Amino acid sequence: MKRFGIILLIMITLVVQAPIAAYGENNTAEGRYQLHKEHSIRLRKEILELRNRLSEKKAEKIPVLMYHHILEQEDIDRYNWSNNGSVISVEAFEEQMDYLYENEYYTATLDELQSFLDGEIALPEKTVVITFDDGYLSNALYAYPIMQKYNFRGTIFMLGYRVDGVQVPFDPSDTQSLSIYEAYKYEDVFDYESHTYELHDVNDKGEKLLISSEEEIILQDLIKSKELVDAKYFAYPYGKYNENTIQYLKQTGYDMAFTIEAGYVTRESDKYDLPRFAISPHSPLSKFKRIVNGIENI
Repeated sequence: MKRFGIILLIMITLVVQAPIAAYGENNTAEGRYQLHKEHSIRLRKEILELRNRLSEKKAEKIPVLMYHHILEQEDIDRYNWSNNGSVISVEAFEEQMDYLYENEYYTATLDELQSFLDGEIALPEKTVVITFDDGYLSNALYAYPIMQKYNFRGTIFMLGYRVDGVQVPFDPSDTQSLSIYEAYKYEDVFDYESHTYELHDVNDKGEKLLISSEEEIILQDLIKSKELVDAKYFAYPYGKYNENTIQYLKQTGYDMAFTIEAGYVTRESDKYDLPRFAISPHSPLSKFKRIVNGIENI
């Protein structure tokens, strides 16, 4: 096992044990959750400090990866998902995550990415950000255990009206969303942010609702989505926005927003026009390697 892996396991063991001794009179479900969350944040900071000490070079540009739906290859074939460019196989996803792990990549959170943009922290040269759009149940079923195995972090941009309800069973022949009321089970890997509440579609004229709706409707939607998942960050539906959209996001308290345009995030990037690399079933591992190594042509 690599030296960082050994040190990381020791740190996790020590920090995970610490909250148990600290519960004391605060031994309630909510109290235990808050203590564990506080210790997790401290562990995260310590891990980043360690990674920066071990990494001679620091990141100048960071790839943000964008995923959607994930299915086993046999289900992709069985239910005719192969023509859907947003559905990647579990096997391909695991191969990509394994590459990141074996090559000691650091998976930054969006909080860390914001701090990087603000010049508050440095990130290791081998840093990536992993995101998922829409909030599919398959993210929890398939991506979660793989990422948990490698101690990776990621963000799911939740589409509010789809996740604001009772959890339905998984069915690979169709799409289901991860209920926000079940999402806490996966918080050791995933953070949850906004993809609008119900402005992800188009109107009768084919115009994107986030752009074409009246100001009050957009503001109410952004607030509702923000409150549902306690969001600070946003992913534009279909990557579409205008100057008004940015003003609405700022007005409702969002700190960063992501497009679907390919490119790397640098310290000079506009926080409301952050690029991402779409990882599709047509992305071979060779292209994935070029992206995360910072040499993909844009």
